[in-house]
Amino acid sequence: MSKVGIVANPASGRDIRRLVAQAWVVSNQEKSALTARLLRGLEAAGVEQVLYMPEPAGICPKACQKMGETRLRVSPLEIPVSGGPQDSTRAAAAMVEAGVGCIVTLGGDGTNRAVFKGSGSEVPLLPISTGTNNVFSEFQEGTTAGLAAGLLATGRTDRETACTRSKVLWLHDPSGVVDLALVDLAVTTRTFIGARAIWEVDHLKELFLTRAQPWSIGLSAIGGFVETVTAESPRGLHLVFGPDGRRVTAPLGPGLFREISISAVHRLAPEEKKPLEMREPVTLAFDGERDRLAGIGEELEVRLSPDGPWVLDTARAATAGLGAELT
Repeated sequence: MSKVGIVANPASGRDIRRLVAQAWVVSNQEKSALTARLLRGLEAAGVEQVLYMPEPAGICPKACQKMGETRLRVSPLEIPVSGGPQDSTRAAAAMVEAGVGCIVTLGGDGTNRAVFKGSGSEVPLLPISTGTNNVFSEFQEGTTAGLAAGLLATGRTDRETACTRSKVLWLHDPSGVVDLALVDLAVTTRTFIGARAIWEVDHLKELFLTRAQPWSIGLSAIGGFVETVTAESPRGLHLVFGPDGRRVTAPLGPGLFREISISAVHRLAPEEKKPLEMREPVTLAFDGERDRLAGIGEELEVRLSPDGPWVLDTARAATAGLGAELT
């Protein structure tokens, strides 16, 4: 039976950057409308079952109401729900166990980080942007996104043809891997988590990037103003901040530019490890959100790996799955 999973995050796009920048907001009503179009695309591709993450806003149930009659079997996962990112992780793990051929996410970079923690590297993701700062996830029309995910799940195209492999930053301590970032891992001297999103740069100490694109918004844009590193490039970038360095002005959020001084730039090779110098207490931010405190002397290192999530390319999937040819 062909199956697709949907993780729709009702909290995406609702962090503090709505207040400090000119960030747009995708309402849960619009997420339901997008999901309804997504389901129609899956139906047209011949998908038989859709499993979705239950959440309090009822995005998927409302989408089904908008659709009316459908051949799809749309079912919630039977998992505990707490309202945090662990729901996405738990849902993704359950979807993989159930045998889905693709997981579609509605959210931002943080949502996809949480999903990847549960899904692992084998089942492809199709990230649809509904967050504030989005680099890993992109804007997609639900109709064609659903069609592409369905073509993959039903076997009309395959992972190697329709997907690209993303990089990932692994955080290690002496016991092994302890966390990850799909786009950026930042070290900041602000020693509290509070509002998780980063929109100021005064406390930034180091920044590790899987991609650095001047056309992006967020921390990865800082690297993009120094050197462009695309998602397809095998390498990454490591920036160290300090006075008397190269000064760049980058968009940290929608309509929000900040200047920062970069004292050192290092290219990261695949599987290269960089130790963190813990000379003072710091906070680590993963994909733009502060999430972990670290103390003096703690042994941590960051490793760039090419074995991140497979990401479905809508155009490639439709071209291969429908037998069309690019001219």
